[in-house]
Amino acid sequence: MISKTNHKAYEMSMIILENTIPENHLLRKVDRSIDFRFIYELVEPLYAQIGRPSIDPIVLFKLLFINHLYGYNSMRRTIEETKVNLAYRWFIGYGVEDPLPHFSDFSKNYTRKFSQSIEVVHPITGVLETKTVFAAVFDRILAQAFTRGYLRPAHIYMDSTHIKANANKNKATEAYVMEERKAYQDALDQECDAYSIRKGLKLAKPVKLKPKRIKLSSVDPECGLFHKGEHEKQFAYSAQTTCDQNGFVLGVKVNPANLHDSVTFLPAFDEVQQVFGEMIRSVGVDAGYKTPSIAKELIERNVTALMPYTRPKGPKKKKTKTDEPELKLNFRYDPSADVYHCPYGKILTPRSVSKATGSVLYRSSSKDCKTCPFRDQCFTKSASSRTLTRSLWQDHSNEIEMVRLTQYHTQYYPLRKQTIERIFADGKEKQGLRYTRYRGLNKVQDYMYLLFASMNMKKIAFWDARKASLNLIKTYFITLLAPISMKKGRLIVQVNF
Repeated sequence: MISKTNHKAYEMSMIILENTIPENHLLRKVDRSIDFRFIYELVEPLYAQIGRPSIDPIVLFKLLFINHLYGYNSMRRTIEETKVNLAYRWFIGYGVEDPLPHFSDFSKNYTRKFSQSIEVVHPITGVLETKTVFAAVFDRILAQAFTRGYLRPAHIYMDSTHIKANANKNKATEAYVMEERKAYQDALDQECDAYSIRKGLKLAKPVKLKPKRIKLSSVDPECGLFHKGEHEKQFAYSAQTTCDQNGFVLGVKVNPANLHDSVTFLPAFDEVQQVFGEMIRSVGVDAGYKTPSIAKELIERNVTALMPYTRPKGPKKKKTKTDEPELKLNFRYDPSADVYHCPYGKILTPRSVSKATGSVLYRSSSKDCKTCPFRDQCFTKSASSRTLTRSLWQDHSNEIEMVRLTQYHTQYYPLRKQTIERIFADGKEKQGLRYTRYRGLNKVQDYMYLLFASMNMKKIAFWDARKASLNLIKTYFITLLAPISMKKGRLIVQVNF
């Protein structure tokens, strides 16, 4: 064998950077589809008119997009990869020998400029708003998909995913915080008082907020302790995300991970509805959002709620081989009289209302239950009567159940696993959605805006490339095949070569 040495390591050559990037490269598709000149308009109020020349803001944002598109875990690594990757240099507009910005340049620009809020006109609604630069960048990229006709916001899907915070779970302190008042508590209080007056019941006491003890991270106090299912306990954030039927992300709202999905649903839904308004016809969610308050809010907004089937709540009785078959006790609700009928023919009447849960307590008479043959199977030995609870907004939940049995639900709800679940899977495996290296709610919110803007940008580029291919094929066949004619009962096709 003849040993070979690398004689071309110091060879001088002249290349054209444009010719070295393949036509099907992701960054070439993105550069062809996305117009980044809107960044100049957004950041212009943040730059001074005098002083030394600054780094092109489009270069800084393109480096961030490379960071998210390829899932790099730091800006330092992104700069190191850009030094040796010709496609990255071509994308940001730098030559082979041009010195790249330092990895800390973006951090300084974020601290001094990009963390500020700016006044911008929303590209879809045309409303003047005050928001961060990253939120405005997300809106502008989403607007480019909207103008191309790629968005289908008639049927949207919402879910949340946890993002591991940049905080050690062992560095925590116990703290007492006051319970947060529910967003719909005022409407619920009014409805409870109206029901009590109508039924002649005693007015329910107002809800008293009590302090609760939580674990607070000493590294990032704005995150929350997350523990669900097989996941380990960890400090994390929750990203309440909304997408359309085609898988484009329409909005994202970051919250501490210790808040339930049903609590963070309405603020995230409000942001999306302010943009698309009456175009939204339905919203698909999982069982965590199946509450009477959400059902009532969506029905009042003329939005169809697509929710799954949930098993009845309550304790399950452990059966043994010697147990007799359990008797099914069906209590039937009579809406005209607002009472429950038990299997024995007796009634359960409303006794009180709770403003904390928004439910009505129905109780039977102890005299009726004393002689009931089903007494031992109906309630425990320590109780003297049977009680049931029913939400004041139960009719809205029943309407959601009726929607679940329709063909409309069967057609659109299964798309949820193909849209929002697919976005989370791609984001966690490819774009760095699994954890965040930033601390603080505002910084993580900006991080999510850029991450999902990158995913929307990538999807726009692929859709544009596919559309161009289809148009090319269509044009080819139109020019290849002449008009079809019939001659003596036979099909005549003239082919032009």
